[in-house]
Amino acid sequence: MGDPLVVTNLGEYFDISHKHNLKVNVTTTANNLSQLMFEMLLHPVLKQINFSVNSYNANSHKKTLIEYLDPILSYIEYAIKNRQNHFINLRIWNLDEDESAKAFNQAVFDYVNERFNTQINMNEIYTNRPKNIRISPKVFFNFDDYFEWPSLENDFVSKKGFCYGLDSHFSILASGKVTPCCLDKDGVIDLGNINEDSLSTILDSSRVKTIQKGFKENRVVEELCQHCSYRTRFDSSAIISQ
Repeated sequence: MGDPLVVTNLGEYFDISHKHNLKVNVTTTANNLSQLMFEMLLHPVLKQINFSVNSYNANSHKKTLIEYLDPILSYIEYAIKNRQNHFINLRIWNLDEDESAKAFNQAVFDYVNERFNTQINMNEIYTNRPKNIRISPKVFFNFDDYFEWPSLENDFVSKKGFCYGLDSHFSILASGKVTPCCLDKDGVIDLGNINEDSLSTILDSSRVKTIQKGFKENRVVEELCQHCSYRTRFDSSAIISQ
């Protein structure tokens, strides 16, 4: 649940990743974004930066919406001016049938339209449900529904289905625990700890192979995954059971 922009030596992570020919995606609330970070956030290692704009509406803080958005949009202007090579995404992941965040979204779009001379139309978004809208080359609004953090206390979803966890990605928590994905923020699916074993050993374990084999066969092995509704975004076979 941490934010990468609070890491004081984030640039070192970028340098090390770049040295090993890795690409980096940064996802941030942008609450700590400042102009001092702008140059660092043009690092060639970056593949994309995701700003979770709807996080403003989900948390309490003293900033006004304009005070929150201004550093983000200023960074985007800086990046465009310097011909950034990475994608920049403004995430609006709060769409629902009740249009509960419509007023907030309208305020966001009004300010972006003003700064970038765009014409984002609120009603068209709720009617057409686009996945993204381009603001500028490699700069987009991304849209999706609300999602629920997986928990064993959540409603059971399904024992059938697929997920990209341990396929395209995995997670290492601050404790060193390795989990199938970053949504397992509490390390419920504890695959091992990099402070005790090598990453290659952990990812070659029988538990990991069982999870991977299950997803390939449309089976959800782990109990936490069976209570995760997020995976239904890309899994049409999972039907939520009440």
